[in-house]
This record gives sequence, C-alpha cells and structure tokens, in this order.
Amino acid sequence: GPAGRGEQGRSAMNVGVAPDGSSRATLVDSRRLGFRVFTLVTGNDTGPGSLAGKDGSDTFTMRFKVNGADVWSRGGNMIPMEEFEGRVDAQALRILVQSAVDANMNTFRLWGGGIFQYDAWYDACDELGVMIYHDMMYAQQGHAPSNTTMEEAEIRHQVRRLSSHASVALWDSCNECGGHGIYASFVMATVVEEDTSRPVWPSCPSNGWASGVDRLWSLPNGSPLGLQPRDDEQFVGHGPAPPSPPSPTYPIETHGPYQIGTGFETVNHYGWLQLFPANLPPALAPTFLTGPQYPGTYASEFGGSAISSFESLAPTLNPQHWGVNTPPMFWRNWPVNSFVLVYGPNTNLPAVGEAALKGQLDLAMLGQALEMKSDIETRRSKNSFGTVTWQLNEIWPTGGWGSLEYGTPGFTAGQLIGGRWKPLHYMMLSSLYTDVFIACGDDGRCVVKNDNALGPLNGTASVEALQVTSGKIVPVATAQVSLPRGAGPTQWFCAGGGDVLSGCEPWSSLLPTLGCAASGIDCVLLMSVKDSNGASLVDNSVLLTIPGNYTLPAASVRVKLAGINADGSVLLTASADATALYVVLTTQATGRFSANAFHLAPGMPRTLSFTPFGSVPFDGSLVTTTLRVEHLQQYL
Repeated sequence: GPAGRGEQGRSAMNVGVAPDGSSRATLVDSRRLGFRVFTLVTGNDTGPGSLAGKDGSDTFTMRFKVNGADVWSRGGNMIPMEEFEGRVDAQALRILVQSAVDANMNTFRLWGGGIFQYDAWYDACDELGVMIYHDMMYAQQGHAPSNTTMEEAEIRHQVRRLSSHASVALWDSCNECGGHGIYASFVMATVVEEDTSRPVWPSCPSNGWASGVDRLWSLPNGSPLGLQPRDDEQFVGHGPAPPSPPSPTYPIETHGPYQIGTGFETVNHYGWLQLFPANLPPALAPTFLTGPQYPGTYASEFGGSAISSFESLAPTLNPQHWGVNTPPMFWRNWPVNSFVLVYGPNTNLPAVGEAALKGQLDLAMLGQALEMKSDIETRRSKNSFGTVTWQLNEIWPTGGWGSLEYGTPGFTAGQLIGGRWKPLHYMMLSSLYTDVFIACGDDGRCVVKNDNALGPLNGTASVEALQVTSGKIVPVATAQVSLPRGAGPTQWFCAGGGDVLSGCEPWSSLLPTLGCAASGIDCVLLMSVKDSNGASLVDNSVLLTIPGNYTLPAASVRVKLAGINADGSVLLTASADATALYVVLTTQATGRFSANAFHLAPGMPRTLSFTPFGSVPFDGSLVTTTLRVEHLQQYL
C-alpha cells in the first residue's frame, strides 16, 4: 500500500535467456516486484455496479483507491534535481524520496517538463510506497510531441522500462496540454499498446476521457471509439498579470493558484509590488459535505514561490551582494519581497549584509510556509482527495517553489545531499500532511478530518490560546471526535459559543474572555487531537493576525546537546526565557530535525532529535558547532 500503510511487500525475480542449444543464460535481468490494485476513481463508486462496463470517465470526483481503500493523495511535483545531468547522485535521489515520506507524503507527480527519472528514484519509490502520477515528457509552450519513429521508440522504451515498478500508479500524456489530438492519438495510444495494467489519464490536469477507459477502474478498455478526452477546460492564473501564462483547470482536477513573489525586477518578473491576502486565520470551507460519497477534487499543482536558507544561498553570492534586492538576484526565479511584506510589512528589504540577508531569508521562507499552510488548511477542510504542491524540490541553490532545498552537494558549498528541509516541509510533517488534521478558521469554526484509510478516529480535539506576553496557555475548547475511516470524513465544532450551522462566536468576542486582545495581536491558537488512549495524533497552531502585527517579547532561545542515540541521531533540548514564535534551527550537518519552525513558551522546554540522512558519512559534532537559531521576534 501507499507510504504510511506498512511495509512494501516485494519479491525478487530473476529472468535469464539462453540461446538455442545452450544450458547457460547469457542475458539475465533481476527486479524486485510488488503487486497492488490501483484505481483512479472518477464516478460515485459507493455503488460500483452502476459504473462497471461503462465507457469513459465520469466527472463526479478524482480520487485514488489502493487495494480497495480510498486514499488521500498528498505530496509534491518532482522536477529534475540537477541542471547538469552529470552531477546526479543516486543516493541524493533516494534521500529526497525518504525526506518526502518522512514528511507524510505518499505521492509524487512526475512533471512532464522534466525528465524520465533514474532507476534509483523509481526503486526508492517502490521500496518506500510512493505513488507516481506519471506524465510523459511533454509540456505546454513548445514541448509538444511529433509522431516520429524516434519519439515512438522513446515512449515504448520508457513504458517497458518502468511498467514493472509498482510505484507508477497512472500514466498521462503531458503537462497542461489538454490531452487532445496527437496527445491521445499518438502518445497515449502508444502507452496503452505497451501497458494496459494501470489507469491512463489524458493530461495533467484533465476532466477525463469521453471514451477509451472503463469507468470503474480507469483502465484502457479497447473501446472502438478510441481514447477521446473530454473538453470543459477552464483557466486559472498564476497570480498577477503577464508575464505569467494561465494554467488549465477542470471541475475535478485543478492546477493553481500559484502565488508568485513580486516587488523586485527579476528575469521573469517586471518588478511591481502586488501584495496578496494573508489568509490568517485561514478561510475554511463553507460546506460540511466531505467523504467519497460526495463530489470531490484533486489538486495536482498549486504553490508559492520560495527561496532557500542562508546556508544554501550565501555561498552563491559575493558578500557585497548579501541581500534579496541586490543585482545578482535579478537572475533568480521570482522576487521574495511580497512574501516578506505581507507577513512582516516593516522589513528593510534593500538592506545588505550578513544579518540583513539572514533576516530576509528567514521571513521569506516563513512567508512561503504560511501562505501554503493556509492554502492547504483550506483545501483539507473541503472534499479534496489530492494535495500535490508545486513543487517538491529545487534544481539550483537559490530556491524556486520547493519545500526541499537543492540537493546536490560537492559543487556549491552549503548544500545537503537530497536537500535541506525548509519550514514548509516541517509543517507538512507536523500537521499539514498528517492523516488526522485539525485547524480553526477565521469565523470561529474548527474542523477535524480523518484521512486514515485503515481505521476510524475516536478521540478528543482541544483548542488553546498561547498568550505571547505572559507565556501562559489558556484552554479554549474541547470536543469529542468520532469519525469513520478515511479518506475524507470531517467533524466541525465552534471554538466559542454558537453552532457551526447558524454561526460560531467570532474571535473578536471570544478572545477578550481568554485574556487576549480582540484583534488577536497577542495570542496564538494551539490545536491538538488525541486518540481515546490519550496518544497525540496531531498538533497545529494558527496565527490570529499577520506576524508583523504581534508585539513579541525579546526572547533568548537556548539549544543544548542532550545525548546521542545508538542510531546516531542527536538529542537536543530547546528552551526560551520568553515566548518565541517560529523557532528555526539550521545546521551544516547532513540530516533533518524532528521538528522545526515551532513555538516555545517560557518554562516549557522541548526535546528534539536530529536524524542523519541515509548512510552518508555523518559528523554529529556539526549539529551543534554549526547550529544557527532564529525566531520571529529577531526580525520584526
């Protein structure tokens, strides 16, 4: 089953071919094979008999089902790890896949504007249970196919090469091309000639097939009408006006929106500043109808442009250019000004120097994390069965859209093999991509969702308020939660008075009763869900206003070495003498922390671990000797 659902059962198979009259095989191949039943659901399959035998996709939903269980697909778009193919490292590819799984991902969408990946990547996906939504390597804007012998041979070779990988869940023809014409008649027709064992899809995104697949399974059915995509294409923009082209979106599958950075001229942006809504607290869905029995959607791309840490970016710049608005930054994708100014409007972006750049990058990465966090929280409150960000990884050290940094070491100082985790990736680990989810929205409503396909949820949801000035934590609400197994069921409750149908008590009325300002400028919401035995399932926090509106105490954060485990992981204790929000730890050591971008209250230390990446050489002393500690108050 998918990652998080136990070990991946795979068996070794050896095949040898012996020439006529010989008892000795001269051509030998070995593979590890796994078996699973994967279904791309587009109809209401609560009554599957009504879908069986029908030709073409439905338009009710888009959802993955694995071995009979509905699955919430969450992950990121995989782009090439490297501009220079000779630098690609098999171990880096494996570590990248492990980092995705460790952050609760179970899906990669292999983007059609990139490359067919290396064997090491597919092998790691097989071993770790990642489902691959696999484009053929065609995309919009000039990357169209031609019906040539060469291209046909490449398609056939790649499908034959990759079809034994259980991780490859479905094939589609291209990125954002619509899937019509030559994409259906040549690309997907060729794919289907080679592989009828898995679902096919016109393009990413798409509204499915008018004919050519079985409606229940989405498998090719040999329809005499052939593979014919549906129409109904709509468009969603990438953000502000040109030069960003629109992306297609469909009722059941969407691309976008994409929150680009603005405010400084770069190679692909004219330089105007356009701020976007902070969406804090997030605007949760107005509907309570969630689960497989209701219409659903799949988001196969959406994102916020990002940048990387000081450790990754600074070695690419002369120290005289250590600032996000210096001349070399013209050459990177998208500026970061708007991501900083939306959440910290008083930041000095023209400033240059080590201290200035560290603060600018911290706020920029936090801005990306908060923008995407609110977006994902809103999506999870809806009937969304796919949450796949644009994008997972970076192709160069300066950043782009990823939640992981550039992951090729040895050529530019400061890079970690497989990619250092950004704050967004840590938030996926802690709350955004967990099976059990909780969030409270801007209207006082709170939602708990169970996306665990293997079992029901019975437990207790709690909401508290952290008073940032005193460090006190005040109870707000508790609710008993009982939900069937996932994917999709939700339960709603009010943080204060009222009821979810007619309206909950607004925060402006509730907060003063908790010792907080009505505007929320001095409190942070803390939410958690525990199971019936008291074990923690998820912890989340939500800001009540933008970070720049908070008056935070001057906190001193200390991180001490607490020990080293037998597996080589390093134990740390973090503490603060006053409330510290979004404490970010960065190090040159090769690995990742058990948590990051977290809050500390005075008198409430937190125990953390630092786990090495894979089997690469690990110098545990670097964890502390190169450790850099930041928190929000330092930069506001």
